[in-house]
Amino acid sequence: MIKVKKLFKRVFMLAVAGLFFSRSYDCVTAARVASYSNENSARELLGSAYKAYAAADYPSAVMLFRRALTDPQNESDSSLYMLVMAEILSKSYKAAYADMTYFLQNYPDSGYAPLIEYQQGRCLFFMGEYDKAVLALSDFCHQRPKHEMYPSALFWIAECFYAGYNFEQARPLYERIVDDFPKDAKAIEAKYRLDAINQRLREEKLLYLLQQTGESYLSSKENYEKALRRYELENAMGLSQQESDLDKLAEEGGEEPVQETAKKEVARPEKTVELSSDKNIDYNFIDALTRLKKSAAEAQGLLDQEEDGK
Repeated sequence: MIKVKKLFKRVFMLAVAGLFFSRSYDCVTAARVASYSNENSARELLGSAYKAYAAADYPSAVMLFRRALTDPQNESDSSLYMLVMAEILSKSYKAAYADMTYFLQNYPDSGYAPLIEYQQGRCLFFMGEYDKAVLALSDFCHQRPKHEMYPSALFWIAECFYAGYNFEQARPLYERIVDDFPKDAKAIEAKYRLDAINQRLREEKLLYLLQQTGESYLSSKENYEKALRRYELENAMGLSQQESDLDKLAEEGGEEPVQETAKKEVARPEKTVELSSDKNIDYNFIDALTRLKKSAAEAQGLLDQEEDGK
């Protein structure tokens, strides 16, 4: 009886142990399957991100890259670089700049590091941080003078000056790109900027000339009007005085002397007017008008040259 009880107890213990190990095996298997499923899901997300980038669907690519990179196994210098480029192309410059800072801190020796440094300068430009962009791109050019993106970095430095209307500093950079890197893609854009700068300078000179001409015209016109008013006033005062003298003579003398005096005085205003005109009119306005005509002729000549050039 005792043997039967011991045998039953052993069978029961074996059954319990088998059930326990069976459940443990099932848990381990389930965990492995879940891990494998998550791993495949993360890889699928990363693959979908690359496909979205290739299809130029950059906002979707940014979202997919971010979800895929939550798995540390998917993070690499190449996947981070693709995330940054997707952010730049979708115009998320602040997010791109932050991710580039993280990239350089964690992958400073990566082959993508020089490109990240260059893109940092471009991001600063697009964010309107022109001074910081000039510093970043200048450092890139100083440290990597043989890099393939060197002409592009020069171009974006020039663009910073151009955006700030500092054409005198932008011009030599554009000229250097055209002269030293004529086959680079940025050479065409640099030529366009040089034409735009030259056109703008011609327009500024023409506007200045027209402004000076206008000021000369207004000054001459003002002097002429003043002289004319002074002439009319003095002429009127002269006639008034003559009439007063005639009335006084008429009161003092007879009719005949008054008539004779009147005849003489009537003949006098023409001479008075002539003398008044010669003495008081400011003939400097004639020289001013002459200079005005000359300036206007020069302005017209410039306009004709511009028209012929078009």
